[in-house]
Amino acid sequence: MPHPDHSAPVRVTIIAPVVLGEQQLAPAPAVPGLIAEFRSLASGTASIESRWDDAFAVPGILDAAIRAEEAGAQAVVIDCMDDPGLDAAREVVRIPVIGPAQASMHLALTLADRFSIITTLTADIPVVRELVEHNRLAHRCASVRGLGLSPLDLHDDAAATLDAFVDAARAAVEIDGAAAIIAGCTQLSGRTEEVAARLADEGIEVPVIDPLAAALHHALTLMRLGISHSGVGYPAPAAKQITWPTAGMRFERSAG
Repeated sequence: MPHPDHSAPVRVTIIAPVVLGEQQLAPAPAVPGLIAEFRSLASGTASIESRWDDAFAVPGILDAAIRAEEAGAQAVVIDCMDDPGLDAAREVVRIPVIGPAQASMHLALTLADRFSIITTLTADIPVVRELVEHNRLAHRCASVRGLGLSPLDLHDDAAATLDAFVDAARAAVEIDGAAAIIAGCTQLSGRTEEVAARLADEGIEVPVIDPLAAALHHALTLMRLGISHSGVGYPAPAAKQITWPTAGMRFERSAG
């Protein structure tokens, strides 16, 4: 990477790994020194709630990462706590590619000895556990708890979502032994300060980490340091012909 210019803002592309309309793209958390823009996928699913959804998102994420680098982005953040396509994206671009889950877990371990992740649906818990194990951090993860809410439902009743988040975080600390809490969905970005304040009012003083903010700050740090992921650890794949479904082809799950 070229020598960093600390006087210039860092351009980061946030890839929402789902299909969204322009009106659904939320503003990124404000990070001084960073200019962030959201990009969603042209094809895929409306939400990430399963391995199936992760798999369908990956080709679009790779394409979006390549386009972001070509357009002058200095880093890419994948806007999902499943970190879909993270390792593959690091193979196809040389700018930093950040996964919120990985960034949040490592940040949590600079603040506490054990963390818990509060995810969305109970069905997502096995996926999150696999991700923790993939990052070799299972021995530092106190628990993974679910809110019982789909990512698409998190904004329907903001007060109820906040209450559920606080209840799950309290249980993670008092029952599971967590000393730090990670919001398990980037759709919960912006709610972590409220959760931390509610817990502190109960005498539970633990850091509550906003995964998207953690990823953006991590991207900024890498750019200021002038470093990116390893070309040895993530070597560029050899060029080859790829056959892909024709435009307009639909993949649908059968009921049952």
